[in-house]
Amino acid sequence: MAARAVRLVPGAEPSAAVKVGEDGGDLELAVRLALRWPSPVRTAAADVRRRVTEEVERITGYRVRSVAVTVAALHAETRPRVV
Repeated sequence: MAARAVRLVPGAEPSAAVKVGEDGGDLELAVRLALRWPSPVRTAAADVRRRVTEEVERITGYRVRSVAVTVAALHAETRPRVV
């Protein structure tokens, strides 16, 4: 569900990797994703953090303590070449 929440953020590529840890009933998540260039990295990371927290808490009822976001790549939009 966390990876699905990442896909809802504008500019995020759909192939995010998510790791989940639990500490005393609270969740700690690590999200690794790629963004489409020229997405604003800081804004997109904040949006991912917020969206993942909201969705995971809403669906599971667990409290999300932290969401670490790593932007591993920026992918340029590919356009078909005219030959």
